Amino acid sequence: MGLEIENPQQFLGEAKIAVAAYQKVSESLKSQREQEKQLSAALDKARKEMQDKIQKTLKARGDEITATYDKQLSQVDARLKKAQDEREHARKEGMKGRIKRETEPLVTENKELKRQLAAIFKRDHVPSICNSSVFYTLFRPSGFVELFLCLLTFVVLFAALPFGIYYFIPAHKIWQLVLIYVVDILLIGGIYVSLMNATIGKHSAVIRDGRKIKNQIRSNRRKIKSLTKSIRTDADDTNYNLQSYDDEIAKAQQERNDVISRKQGAQNTFETVTTNIITDEIETAARPQLEELQKNFKAATELRQHFENQEKEQALNLSRTYEQYLGKAHMNAQDIDRIAEMLQQGSATSIIDAVAQLEHPAQ
Repeated sequence: MGLEIENPQQFLGEAKIAVAAYQKVSESLKSQREQEKQLSAALDKARKEMQDKIQKTLKARGDEITATYDKQLSQVDARLKKAQDEREHARKEGMKGRIKRETEPLVTENKELKRQLAAIFKRDHVPSICNSSVFYTLFRPSGFVELFLCLLTFVVLFAALPFGIYYFIPAHKIWQLVLIYVVDILLIGGIYVSLMNATIGKHSAVIRDGRKIKNQIRSNRRKIKSLTKSIRTDADDTNYNLQSYDDEIAKAQQERNDVISRKQGAQNTFETVTTNIITDEIETAARPQLEELQKNFKAATELRQHFENQEKEQALNLSRTYEQYLGKAHMNAQDIDRIAEMLQQGSATSIIDAVAQLEHPAQ
């Protein structure tokens, strides 16, 4: 352009004006960016508040529907459980009555057998100990259980007991063990034989008859136990008159199913219809504020783009017109004034010379 050579003071004045204009646009751009940022944050906040309100309202309404039907279900479940408990109680009572009826002949027979056994023992003056289960287990065992208990008793008395005594004697000697065995056999064995002679030896026929009676009593008890188990495991409840309870249970179950069906229908309606209505209402109420914020944000964005374009154009103009002579480091009012002063005072012959002196001052 030649102006920097022909009229350097005018060139520097125009450069100073251009730098000031660029700085003003830069400040405006910075301010506008901050404003745009604030408006964007406000818009995002408003949108989030609207969505939060929608979610909170939908959850509250949904919970209200669930709570209403859950309360009804709780009441129905209470009636259903009560009916089931009453039915079970009636069933148990009926089962007890059935067990009593069906086992009564055997129970009566056992009572009669015990009476007969007591009468026989009393008639022949047999000691009462002979009528005990322990006596028959030790002296007239019958069946696997009694035989096992009898054998176990002999093992304890004639094996474990001597060894136990021998274990607690200090300085074990074999003769001590032999002596313990002899005493054990003589003492316990003697008592056993004496009891046998005093009972079975004198009343063998009565004790033998008692054994038969006890076997019959035991057999009846097994039958009672088997019959009781059969009744308890019988799935047929027709004998217990439970129809009224079954009707009440069926009614409560049907009512429960109806409540569940209504609950599902209400939830489906809420999800497909009510949710959209609530969402539309809240969005409609928030729309004016959102539109205003959107409008302001759009205007701020457009203004920021305008300042960016201005800054870009002025930056290109500064670079193309002034920076190639003044240098990027001296594109400020202070350095431009110093260069103008150096030219005016004659300490520099040209702008290039003044810039060189600023960059490399004389030592």
